Amino acid sequence: MATYNGAPTLPRVLAAYGALAAPDGGWQLVIVDNGSTDHSRDIIAAHARRLPLRYVYEGRRGKNAALNRGLALVLEDAATDLVVLTDDDALPAPNWLRHLANCATAHPAYAVFGGSIVADWASPPPDWVLAHVPLGLTYGLTAPDLADGPVFPGLVWGANMAVRRAVFDAGYRFDESLGPNGGEYAMGGETSFTRRVADAGFRSWFCRDAVVAHHIRAHQLQLPFLLQRARRFGRGQYRQERPGAVPEWLGVPRWMFKRALIEAAGAVLASVRGDAAAAFRHRWELAYLHGYCREAWRGAGRAGPAVLITSHSGALGGMELRMAQEARFLADAGYPSLLATHRFPGSAEWSARLAAEGLRWTPFSPPLFFEQWRWRRWNRWRARLFAVPAMRRHGARLVHVALCWTNYGASALWLARQCRLPVVLSVHGTFAMDTITPWHAPMLRHAFGAVGGVYAVSATAMRHFLAIYQAYLPPTARLAVIPNCVDTDRFQPCAQARLTARAHWGLPPDSLVLGCVARLSVEKRPSLAIALLARLRRRHPQLYLVLVGTGPLESALRNQAEQAGMKQYVIFAGYVQQVETVMPGFDLHLLMSRNEGFGIATIEAMACGVPAVATEVAGSVDILRDSQGGMLVPANDLEQATARIGDLLADLPLREAMGRHGRAEALARYSIAVVGQQVREFYRGLI
Repeated sequence: MATYNGAPTLPRVLAAYGALAAPDGGWQLVIVDNGSTDHSRDIIAAHARRLPLRYVYEGRRGKNAALNRGLALVLEDAATDLVVLTDDDALPAPNWLRHLANCATAHPAYAVFGGSIVADWASPPPDWVLAHVPLGLTYGLTAPDLADGPVFPGLVWGANMAVRRAVFDAGYRFDESLGPNGGEYAMGGETSFTRRVADAGFRSWFCRDAVVAHHIRAHQLQLPFLLQRARRFGRGQYRQERPGAVPEWLGVPRWMFKRALIEAAGAVLASVRGDAAAAFRHRWELAYLHGYCREAWRGAGRAGPAVLITSHSGALGGMELRMAQEARFLADAGYPSLLATHRFPGSAEWSARLAAEGLRWTPFSPPLFFEQWRWRRWNRWRARLFAVPAMRRHGARLVHVALCWTNYGASALWLARQCRLPVVLSVHGTFAMDTITPWHAPMLRHAFGAVGGVYAVSATAMRHFLAIYQAYLPPTARLAVIPNCVDTDRFQPCAQARLTARAHWGLPPDSLVLGCVARLSVEKRPSLAIALLARLRRRHPQLYLVLVGTGPLESALRNQAEQAGMKQYVIFAGYVQQVETVMPGFDLHLLMSRNEGFGIATIEAMACGVPAVATEVAGSVDILRDSQGGMLVPANDLEQATARIGDLLADLPLREAMGRHGRAEALARYSIAVVGQQVREFYRGLI
């Protein structure tokens, strides 16, 4: 329950909680004080002696900000299975919680449950209100004839809804840009949430017997309040609709202009006739249309992403995949994002795959005056004239800049500052120490002033970043280490996948397989993997090497394998989109990189129960230094690496133990649920 200056209703509401019948397993009430200035806290403290009650303070204004703060608290308790949300002016019936709990138990295939919301009128409502006001939209009341059963998610209202923990564990939170926030706001915080989770496959059920009474104050029966609610509903409706679903003009469905003229004429005629009821209905529709158009024309909501995620990108790699995952995390939390990168080979196919899951990508190629020395002054003028307006047109509220190398992405950081937008930086590699030139230094001091937070994918990456840029960071900037993640539902041990992959490669049943999922490029050093194979086959003649990936070295590697007499023992598997189908076929996963930002393939192997072996370089060290799921080998000592990998191949029990530990570590440290929660907490308060 979120409350803001709830002193007028809290005493009655909390007294009703004292009369609740406890469901099986008990219950707890968490009240999040959203910056109250009355004596709400004293009222809550007085009832804390009689109720299983916890008090939390959240100073950021907004009901949904308060609800998300409360969720962070209650989900820390592993015993929490069902989260019930309500309001500080909703009086529960004695068996309310029991009915919700029993309904959730009886319908395990459903994840969201709505209950009945009846009116608790502070004063008798006029007949015209009951006859002409849309009571559900205006007061959050449920229709009296709504029966038990599956229900449209938009009919589950915020004063009486229960949500299974699994929904929140999947990353869904309330959109903090919607709902009451102490000023003029767009309605739809709860319905936006329920519709998003419904799109993800979580179904809703209505439980008629779970009843609360929503207190309706006297001023809420007056015309100014009713028209204000209509405007707020229009604003919220705009945000929940998909752009381009119907023909639009000036960002608004064309039919609305005709509708506005009809409603305006109807309001005038009704006033002339003295038909107050008809005049109200027309004015309500006009207020709704006004709110919708206002939201469209001020560039809010769906017209622009909450976050613009951009970088200097030259290929589809680990950083780009992490940027897309960031967009998923933010979308689940109610913040739509736009991925904006340079075009690169395969970007069109990548964009199509993103679009299929509802993520947006657009080409964005600002002139590079930080990253490239030549023509730097000319490029900065071009950026000021053309790239700054281009960034503004996207309408984002925050820019996320991914840094892949020492200053690659700094031009986008400067652009965000020119647009007066706050910035989050993510660091995806270990940077080489570099001298900041007199040309760059003043621009960096200016650009870094927009940075509200920095996270790195590893502790080593953060140290390298700070060694170069700490002097430019605002002292208030939030710092965090948030690793890359792996989908542990897709990447998992699978005996059938192991057999299928080996059969596809044409390998003997008793073969040992070294696998390497990596781009065939210089920094990954696949030539060392072939050299290792040649040495290891003297001890393990049943050993094969599978290289999964493509790259500029492929032709040279094929020549190397042939000259070393290893041609028939090296399988070039090429690009594999569903890597999870082949990784279980490895006995070891090998990454012989000369440098790594993080090494996503390493944690993917661990999730598949495959021991991970990598060179002792930054990025891989951060994963495997204290891990029991694999081991590190010297980066530049082939003899020692051969000996250690040979010993591991000879020790089946150790490999099996490593596989079990690796899987457990992937679940505990790198799963989507774990990393997604870290990302959402990092962004908390920054957007």
